Amino acid sequence: MKINETVGIDVSKSKIDVFIHSNKTFEIFENTNKDLRKMVKWTYKNSSFPKNEIMFVFEHTGLYSHKLAVYLSKENIQFSMVPGLAIKRSLGIVRGKDDKIDAKRIALYAYRLRDELEPYKIPSEKLMRLKNLLSLRDRLVKQRAGYKSSFKEQSGFLIKK
Repeated sequence: MKINETVGIDVSKSKIDVFIHSNKTFEIFENTNKDLRKMVKWTYKNSSFPKNEIMFVFEHTGLYSHKLAVYLSKENIQFSMVPGLAIKRSLGIVRGKDDKIDAKRIALYAYRLRDELEPYKIPSEKLMRLKNLLSLRDRLVKQRAGYKSSFKEQSGFLIKK
């Protein structure tokens, strides 16, 4: 699989910022299935490379990036989800931060490492559900521990009567 084009995507709750590396084109789309379809069409229209040479790359942001991953997977479009820390470390110390800059940095990161990027394979629905439940459990356990700690601290200062 030869990757000649990388598309960096910064995913947030309500929108996705998309940057095509080769021609420095940028666009913003809503994080909805309708706009994800528009985003793919826009990318293919604005790239001079064939579809099989384009790799969509975005950070793993949990629930926000899950919708994009499911959509691309259903459409058989190759994509890669990378940890945000890997992108941050690869670029060194940088100034400025907004969604457009982040999308551009993701595209640059992907272009530099395009020979090493592996297409992401989305886990089965049952496995995804189990992961989500375990994630929720971890959050609830941490919150419970925090509440217990706060109660213990406060109970030392409360009047016993």
